[in-house]
Amino acid sequence: MLGLTDSIVILASLLLVVGAVMRAAGKKQSDSEYFLAGRDLRWPFVGMSLLASNISAEHVIGMAGDGYRIGMVAGGYEWIASWCLIILATLFAPLYLRSKIYTIPEFLERRFGWGLRAFLSGNLLVMNVLTKNAIDLWAGSLLFVWLFGWNQIAVMIVLSAFTAIYTMKGGLRAVVYADMVQGSWLILSSVVLVIAGLFAVGGWQGLTAKVSPDLIQMVKPLDAELPITGFLFSNLLAGMFYWCMDQTNVQRVLGARSVEQGQKGAIFAGFLKLSIPFILVLPGVIARALYPNLERYDAAYPRLVQDILPVGLRGVVLAGLIAILMSSMSACYNSSATLVVRDFVMRYRPNISEAKQLSIGRRVTVLMAILGVMAAPLVGLSVTIWHYLQLISAYLSIPLSAVIFIGLLWKRGNTAGAIAGGVAGFGLGMFLFLDETLKWSLPLLSHPYLHSFLHRTFFVWLFAAGVMITVSLLTEPPHQAKVEGNVFTIAKDGSKGLTDYRTWAVVLFACTIVLWWAFR
Repeated sequence: MLGLTDSIVILASLLLVVGAVMRAAGKKQSDSEYFLAGRDLRWPFVGMSLLASNISAEHVIGMAGDGYRIGMVAGGYEWIASWCLIILATLFAPLYLRSKIYTIPEFLERRFGWGLRAFLSGNLLVMNVLTKNAIDLWAGSLLFVWLFGWNQIAVMIVLSAFTAIYTMKGGLRAVVYADMVQGSWLILSSVVLVIAGLFAVGGWQGLTAKVSPDLIQMVKPLDAELPITGFLFSNLLAGMFYWCMDQTNVQRVLGARSVEQGQKGAIFAGFLKLSIPFILVLPGVIARALYPNLERYDAAYPRLVQDILPVGLRGVVLAGLIAILMSSMSACYNSSATLVVRDFVMRYRPNISEAKQLSIGRRVTVLMAILGVMAAPLVGLSVTIWHYLQLISAYLSIPLSAVIFIGLLWKRGNTAGAIAGGVAGFGLGMFLFLDETLKWSLPLLSHPYLHSFLHRTFFVWLFAAGVMITVSLLTEPPHQAKVEGNVFTIAKDGSKGLTDYRTWAVVLFACTIVLWWAFR
């Protein structure tokens, strides 16, 4: 059970969050303030908020669970995310920020028309429920069930209600201020657990002596569950959707004070992502050395917290988990409210007052909190939380990643091609998803190189892109107004040395190469 010291630490964490929210909520509320923090965010807030909105309970518990199951390679997604953030800073951020948009689907309407805007916005809302909110609640509540025997449904209701309240109160600025506190707390608490775990297992040498070398290696062959080729190709392309096109993440960049601040924030987040395998996956490998016969992989993190942390430090780690859980949920709630208001309500009621926009946005926040609690039990059917997240996210996002990227890169791409590519890619993706989850084992898909969903989704990307290109060439080219200012351009201004985001982008890229090489 929780001791008094642990309870005080957790309470102090929640008070810090409330204090950050109250500071943010002091601002005058408007649609720009509520949805985009007044477009006034500096790069440290953008970067930390990108990390905090992405990392949640499914990372903390799920990545440790997959670390226990297959080793450090489960963290490969994080290093590829750094590359995706470089792409966000270089290509997407200037395009979005100069357009002064509120949502990513809003930008796609300028390029492709209303049909693709509605399709993407609806897709993002579904993903917010199934791959963000539900997973956050399920993973976070599991920890309290395993450690303290609390009622899981009650925990989910309390967490979702508290998060919805502070999100409604302060909008995106409240979310970002809270992210700064919660992201820092996550890093601190995770480092505490890793240090304690390494001490318990006899240091790094003790760990490597007790587990198979395969659990430390990050570079796996073509027939592995997570092959290096799958990371470098499929995960990069799927991650491009998540980091460059997903409203929940990109909304922080849209709220940046300037293009430069948004770019620097994305690169800062990329550096933060480099640490995630060491502070979130490594605990799972440590648990494998200490408890080689756990019945459920996702129990690795709670078991470590329960067994190796003394009173007080346990509160620090649990407070970090609660904080980052609420951070991710609040990001999901705020982005969902923005999508509903800006992409649907204002299409049919363009003259609606700001006060009414905020009122509807708050109602959407409450609805998302309720839907998350209802959908959370679906996550419990998966092998591990992390595997569920990666599998469903990849198959849902890869077709959209293909058509959006091609459309922003290629001026000849048109609306008919984008819709055809998205629908065809989605159909193939669902077929491959069902083959994998229902174990159809179709002959054409039984090759060892196709066992990994990363390789399968790469072919889905190629298929969707091919259909889009073919249909676009067979139909009328887009009107010049849909192309002008809506495709990628790269600034040719001179370098500013250490103050230039491009300098740090090169350093970030080099760091990832060194890390892959060191853990090959």
